[in-house]
Amino acid sequence: MVFFNLTFDNNILMFTYMFIYNMSLILLFWTLFTTVLTRFKTLYSFNSFYFNSPHLLIITILLFSMAGVPPFIGFFSKLFILVLLTNNSFFLLYFLFFPILLIGLYFYIQNIRFLHSTNAQNITTQFMFNEKVNLSYLYFSLWFLTLLIFGIFFVDDILLFFTWLLF
Repeated sequence: MVFFNLTFDNNILMFTYMFIYNMSLILLFWTLFTTVLTRFKTLYSFNSFYFNSPHLLIITILLFSMAGVPPFIGFFSKLFILVLLTNNSFFLLYFLFFPILLIGLYFYIQNIRFLHSTNAQNITTQFMFNEKVNLSYLYFSLWFLTLLIFGIFFVDDILLFFTWLLF
């Protein structure tokens, strides 16, 4: 019976991590698809984001959460994985998880730095945006950004939801 409860708790932690990360990816790609570039071929095309663009703010918050910066809920989802590894005595994976986290954090921070280091005078007309913002994108992004930013208050509710869902 103890093994069943431990497995059940591990499943809840894994589903919570996957839910948070997959919803972040959905919003990230939805944001990228709503800002259609005329010639979007390389990462350099991102330098035409305007500095006051709400899409830039959404992408920045999503990348910070996916990187696992502590005030965002992505930090807690990665903390769940660390708790899962220690509960199952996977100490080798526990020590391999930290370099992987640091490499991922470096990748996300470099992308955020690139997005915010553009010069406003370098924006050309060939990289103009066609911003299509529909109501469902607006509601979903506001709801999910609230979850990402104030996630510390919703962590127990998310865990309770997956407990009810799996039980």
